[in-house]
Amino acid sequence: MLYFIVFLSGAILMSMEMAGSRVMAPAFGNSIYVWGALITIVMAALTLGYYLGGRTADRYPYIGSLGIILLLAGCAVGFLPLWSNAANQYLSSYDLRTGSLLAAWCFFFLPGVLLAMVSPYGIKLAGNNLTTLGNTAGRLSAISSAGSIIGTLATSFFLIPAMGIRHLFHMLGTLLFILAFLSFWSQYSSKQPTVSPAIRKTLLILLGITLILTATLVGSWWWSSLPRPTDIGETTLYERDTLYHHVAVRQMGSIRYLHFDNSYQSGIDLDNPLEMVFEYTSYLHLGLIPKPDPQSVLFIGLGGGSAPSRFLNDYPSIKQLDAVEIDPEVIQVAYRYFQLPRSPRLKTLAQDGRLFIREKAKAIAAGKSRPYDMIVIDAYNSDAIPYHLTTLEFLSQVKKTLSPDGVVISNVIGAVSGPQSRFLRAFTRTLNQVFPQVYLFPINGWSGGDESFQRNIIVIATQDSQYRSADWWKKQAKQLTEEGIVTENIVAYAQDLVDDPRVRNDVYYQDVPILTDDYAPVDILQHIQR
Repeated sequence: MLYFIVFLSGAILMSMEMAGSRVMAPAFGNSIYVWGALITIVMAALTLGYYLGGRTADRYPYIGSLGIILLLAGCAVGFLPLWSNAANQYLSSYDLRTGSLLAAWCFFFLPGVLLAMVSPYGIKLAGNNLTTLGNTAGRLSAISSAGSIIGTLATSFFLIPAMGIRHLFHMLGTLLFILAFLSFWSQYSSKQPTVSPAIRKTLLILLGITLILTATLVGSWWWSSLPRPTDIGETTLYERDTLYHHVAVRQMGSIRYLHFDNSYQSGIDLDNPLEMVFEYTSYLHLGLIPKPDPQSVLFIGLGGGSAPSRFLNDYPSIKQLDAVEIDPEVIQVAYRYFQLPRSPRLKTLAQDGRLFIREKAKAIAAGKSRPYDMIVIDAYNSDAIPYHLTTLEFLSQVKKTLSPDGVVISNVIGAVSGPQSRFLRAFTRTLNQVFPQVYLFPINGWSGGDESFQRNIIVIATQDSQYRSADWWKKQAKQLTEEGIVTENIVAYAQDLVDDPRVRNDVYYQDVPILTDDYAPVDILQHIQR
């Protein structure tokens, strides 16, 4: 039984760590800071836990004492979902680095210490013969590591998508309570003379406490499986942890929203499905000004599919629209809940956008596929563009998949100027290394001064050798509108072009890097202000 306890404790420890980022994601996203904080805290917990486990095992070398450790760990792990949301909400007021580090410490330091104590305790209890102590320690360490491997694979590949984070932590806590019960029972039923009547009475009390806590946790597990109220007037239609996000579909009135973790990703008005709920998706139609007759279009990032649906409806010139979405579950949600059309002109692919671009570039070079006239990059994890979709190497591959007059349209969350503008400026500088012309269209325009907040900015890159002024964009927008080619209000959107010399000179980019596969500090540029 001791080997089983060590194996399962190792599995639970790694399962908790793998799922930890999902606990923190609603408040802190999925940035590198979250993983850095999580790994730092878990490693610190392991360091202290191994030390305390060895010292405690020498003083109290009983399996019942190990049961107390498992019982406390079960409480720390199993009941975590009951208070983590409130803690997240409070800690989110801190800056990203401080808040994520504090959250990781609050959530995972204590259970990490307790679970780390199990291995040295197991070595103490199993090491009765000093001549084979090294063999015993090696065997138990290997068993614990094997459990960690199984816990990592099972959690990341199967458990998170199958049961969600809340149920997963309830399950892990229940398993720890079962291990604690077995430990108490093992010592209680022992015939050793060291087990006095007073110890037996204590063990009986601990067995009863364990049963009560197990029943409480199982009840909480059942309760959490019931439909939970959300915001006032909002109904949850779908909710699931996938391999990539915590995905939820919620509806308020006739408006249905797609959520990834703590962010709004897409929306649809059921009374008017082709009306864009989020204004930035209407700005994507500005790409028709430099390329008014696209025949082949690619969307990297699907979400609910409102923008691809509108493009298919509005532009009969489009013969093929490919939508690449890394999460296959999101594709199914788009079809089921957001009226994504099942059209022969639309092809959805569950694949990483960069891998798709690389394969597409090879196919085009070999003459096996035709290039795209328009590529829309709108791929966000809950709060940030994946860094590998921002680099010079990626954008160079994107260019290879474009027709000679093709355009790239990218949705960026940032600021044109000020302390929160660093990512936009770095991304724009990188685009300028690949494309001759890059244009910025902040939603609702730019006042010309520093901005104190981030918002959607549509970035359009063209292969035109000539820079086109604001007047040209307005004139083309008016012509396309009058001819009925574009029904979105691109005349108004074109007026938001940042046609300011300050954003086209070297000074604008002097303190930001060109993003490369070797160095693309997207999280720092987006979240850390100077």
